[in-house]
Amino acid sequence: MTPDAFIAIASGLAMVKAKTVLGAMRFAVSGKTFATVGWPEAGWAVVKLAPADQRDLVSASAGVAPEPGERGRKGITLLHLRDVSEANAKRVLIAAWQNALAPQHPVAKTG
Repeated sequence: MTPDAFIAIASGLAMVKAKTVLGAMRFAVSGKTFATVGWPEAGWAVVKLAPADQRDLVSASAGVAPEPGERGRKGITLLHLRDVSEANAKRVLIAAWQNALAPQHPVAKTG
């Protein structure tokens, strides 16, 4: 997978806004960043997954791993792009995009 292919997939998701920050490209939906390519360095990407999605997707590809430490336990996931297939990158990006769209604190229904 190349950075350009990653960018094409992320940009193709509905309502996504891309912004370049310090040489990396950040992707957001509904005001929430869900992926960044070119960070922590060229050839890498980072996404924010729900922890359950992270567990499933990490096992699908050797190029996908939780970030070390507390952030990784909260779903921050690293992708070494040269080791990730386009199909797996697409699955990871869609999961991160859906996670960003999901309500974080649903309001309890009354009545």
